[in-house]
Amino acid sequence: MNARAITLVLPFAPDEREAHDNAIAAACAMRRAADGEMVDILQLMPSAGQVPARLSDPQVRWWEVVSPHATADACAEMMAELVRQALSCEDLRTQRARLIMVPAATLSEHTAALIAAVLDGSALGRCSELKLDGDAVVAKRLAFGGRLSVEVRCDTPVCCATWRAEASSAALHSLPADGVRRLDVDVNTPPTFEVEILPSADQQARLEGARLVVSGGRGIGGPEGFELLTQLAQHLGGALGGSLPAVDAGWVPVARQVGVSGKFVTPRIYFAVGISGTPQHLAGIATTTRVVALNKDVDAPVFRVAEVGVVADWRELLPLVVQKLQPQ
Repeated sequence: MNARAITLVLPFAPDEREAHDNAIAAACAMRRAADGEMVDILQLMPSAGQVPARLSDPQVRWWEVVSPHATADACAEMMAELVRQALSCEDLRTQRARLIMVPAATLSEHTAALIAAVLDGSALGRCSELKLDGDAVVAKRLAFGGRLSVEVRCDTPVCCATWRAEASSAALHSLPADGVRRLDVDVNTPPTFEVEILPSADQQARLEGARLVVSGGRGIGGPEGFELLTQLAQHLGGALGGSLPAVDAGWVPVARQVGVSGKFVTPRIYFAVGISGTPQHLAGIATTTRVVALNKDVDAPVFRVAEVGVVADWRELLPLVVQKLQPQ
């Protein structure tokens, strides 16, 4: 029998019901596959009885973790403290190792990392697969924008992971009223701070959520080229981006850097101009994005991932494109 306890944390997220149901079914399947003893589900709630529990396995204990100070928009710090206090209660304390999972959502990775910190455990981050191998947790994580998959093995007593479980066909049935256990805990409300929102000097379209990104790299050669790329992005209704060398040179703001040390973008089209296409840069572009590349080096690696590639000097081609897009 597996000696690692499985705990699933369900944050305040009534709109994530489907993701929660999938996570419950996946946690139960993990228990059965590892011949585990029990799954504990911690439903973090501002007050009891708001979200009906649904289970797919009789070897599951459902806990409503209730706090009078918690709210539906509780921060990750508060949720981590709720979990810490819940796991310190007599019925949930265990000498066994524990895998704690949080369904993938907006604050999930932050919450899971904080839970690991307060319990002196390890944070595995956002995982695409999770399984138990004896007392160890084996996780798979995507890297470089989903182009690589790495396997991580964790043997520490507490392992925390964020996981978006696949949809399950397992039947879920309503939990009887006597199957719900309530834990009343008290956490202090985090201090509030006055926030002053200052207008940004960068008034261009944001990279986040952009359907089209026009991005420049070292091959642009200077800030003048980025002025042309900015015009192109505006004409196309897109956002401006840049590679690390372009940011380091001061040609584009650091907030517009795309890549492993910058932002991850998911546009429909990514227009890469003067960008060689290193793995570090491509890691910032979703694998579902269609890449259009313009580079004068026919051997540039970016052409290996581009659906459309043009071998030309941007100084000759882009002014013509911008001129064509200008309203008559």
